[in-house]
Amino acid sequence: MKQAIIHLSAISALALSTAAMAQEARQADTPSQGEIIVTATRRAEALSKVPLSVTALGQAALDNRGIKDISGLVRQTPGIQFDPNGFGNQTNIAIRGVSSTVGAATTGVYIDDTPIQSRVVGYSSTNAFPAVFDLARVEVLRGPQGTLFGAGSEGGTVRFITTQPSLNDIHIYARGETSATQGGAISGEIGASVTGPLVRDKLGLAATLWYRHDGGWVDRQNTNPLLSGQPVLHNVNSGDTLVGRFALKWAASDALTITPSLFYQRRILHDSSTYWESLSNPSQGQFLSGQPNASPDRDRFLLPALNITGDLGGVQIINNTSYYIRDQSAQIDYSTIWPAVFDGTPWVSARYNALAHMANDQRTFTQELRAQSTQKDARLSWVLGVFYAKSVQHFSEDVQDPYFADIFGGIPPELVLGTPLVNGTSSLAGAGRGADEQIAGFADGTFAITPKLKASAGLRVAHTKFSGNSLFQGPVSGYQLQPTQSVSESPVTPKFGLDWQASPAVMLYVSAAKGYRIGGTNAPVPQAVCGADLAGYGFTSVPGTYKSDSLWSYEAGAKGRVGRAVTFAASAFRVDWSDIQQDVYLQHCGAHFTANLGQARSTGFDLQATVRVARGLSLDGTLSYTSAHFTQNVAGGALATTADHLETHPWTASIGGSYERPIAIGSLYLRGDYQYKSPGPETATTDPATNSYDPGALRTAAFHFASLRLGWRHGAVDVSAFIDNLTNDHAVLSRSIGVVGVGSYQSITSRPRTFGLTMLLRK
Repeated sequence: MKQAIIHLSAISALALSTAAMAQEARQADTPSQGEIIVTATRRAEALSKVPLSVTALGQAALDNRGIKDISGLVRQTPGIQFDPNGFGNQTNIAIRGVSSTVGAATTGVYIDDTPIQSRVVGYSSTNAFPAVFDLARVEVLRGPQGTLFGAGSEGGTVRFITTQPSLNDIHIYARGETSATQGGAISGEIGASVTGPLVRDKLGLAATLWYRHDGGWVDRQNTNPLLSGQPVLHNVNSGDTLVGRFALKWAASDALTITPSLFYQRRILHDSSTYWESLSNPSQGQFLSGQPNASPDRDRFLLPALNITGDLGGVQIINNTSYYIRDQSAQIDYSTIWPAVFDGTPWVSARYNALAHMANDQRTFTQELRAQSTQKDARLSWVLGVFYAKSVQHFSEDVQDPYFADIFGGIPPELVLGTPLVNGTSSLAGAGRGADEQIAGFADGTFAITPKLKASAGLRVAHTKFSGNSLFQGPVSGYQLQPTQSVSESPVTPKFGLDWQASPAVMLYVSAAKGYRIGGTNAPVPQAVCGADLAGYGFTSVPGTYKSDSLWSYEAGAKGRVGRAVTFAASAFRVDWSDIQQDVYLQHCGAHFTANLGQARSTGFDLQATVRVARGLSLDGTLSYTSAHFTQNVAGGALATTADHLETHPWTASIGGSYERPIAIGSLYLRGDYQYKSPGPETATTDPATNSYDPGALRTAAFHFASLRLGWRHGAVDVSAFIDNLTNDHAVLSRSIGVVGVGSYQSITSRPRTFGLTMLLRK
């Protein structure tokens, strides 16, 4: 309670101190302001005129729904998934069933015009996502976007569009929040953003500073039975996020603007959110991990960028130069893993302790120069551009394991496994490097055949190269040296489309597009202990490289409005995915490698609609269906049957409603949201006919999430109380075990029911 009062006092002070300056605030994303404008085609267009399946939410819509991060965004977006993968604090993102835990990214992640997605190199198997604060909007583009957004956008693209500096008006946005999680700790946030002119019509500023603390709700206790009386550490999975952004906009002339910017984000998770099923009782709010040690994760990135825009009269020239700097470090507790691998039990001695220290860094330089038409009434609109990027990632892993011999009853590992500890302390030590480089040219155009019928086409031609090397040592791995290997390709990604304005209010469209992602290299595995596993997959040795995989997506859709009350967007799709980059796990020796195996097909539809039922009352909802399954068997491999599905929730749905009523001072409003994901089908992990089969694995569980918000608005001030996870649903989002048949399964679920108070200022 004391912490809650401190948070509430800080928030109240923020709101009251700035309310005196407040004027009547305009509400974004309301019918009175008109339709949201997006840049999904690299040109500013009304959402209803974009012949793509796109979800776009502006700042007010994000606030009204209580969306603070990528997971909240995904819950209200059809056809997209964002689930933890059970290793450390990592999460996978998938659009229309296109997802992978190996190789290059399948979903593009952009901050404005800069791609920030990462390749799976070492520990880092997920992307960094910017926090949702003071964003102009978020755009989710479903289907391959390779023509305009390049490699890594194979399944789709998520774009975070930041607030730009203003040359004329001062805008203030501030948000504070405090909340309490049932059975957990207090959370809170505070942040503010200011945009406005430093020199009117010449020099503008945008500055943001935001901090959030997420209280933990999982407890941890060292449950080694050879010890006694170990304390229970409460709410260990807390997290802290700090975001700062600064941008200047200089109107050098009427036709030239120069915008340098700097985006900084630091995210610290103090422990993993996994709990042991054997020690927990979710229905009673008990989530307990038995790990002896914490598994913290620190992730920060810095993104300086320079945008130069010139207007040549009917043609706009845009230059974007950026340098993405990401550093990630983590500690993962291996104290129960190595004993399970070598001795068949999680516990071998009271003193045994093994901590894996992981580090990853990424440095990505990108340069894009494009020209695009600006005449909205021209029959031909077009975009031409060139793109260059070089991304270098380094990784290291050091398992500090001074008592490794305890696993073998005190016998030194060199006498058992033939290799001593590295430097006398590490059972595994390794490091490596991966470098992606690509250069591409692209073109996209739309031609009005008639005033109502338009044809579009695009093409991207690229040359890509990836090179990688690594060295692992220690008794767990033996000596494994991967000298520098490289793979280069010249992918071509076309797209085609037709759209017809059937009436002033309804547009129909069809499209076909190709997507791809770059290939990569593999590290060798110990042939002596892995040879039998390799033979079971039809390999005599690990392939040194794997090539790109690609897909074709076919889509038909409609979007528009019915009268003044209903707006809608619907699409149906088919995706054919070939030469899929897949992880091959060698169960008996514990090694992995990547190979191009199998084909898959994803079919389905998505629907979005908003209905203005009455004055002040509106409903919105989404519905999507995705059937993603393999269409080609891999004899003896991870895919033994075409009945196996990719990891998806076939059905996802959301429904929300808002009601606002004026009162004597300001207005009261009520907002409710509910999201549903259906149970997952059979996958290779739950199929007994595959080598990936885990007898204890369960199909992905159904997911329910409801939230409610009651608030009051007056002028620039907005105060609301909310409840998240209203039904206190504890569906398992991820389930894993270190070694099949040994120890407890470990699961991740949603944050329990949370009550909170939010204060907003928009001036």
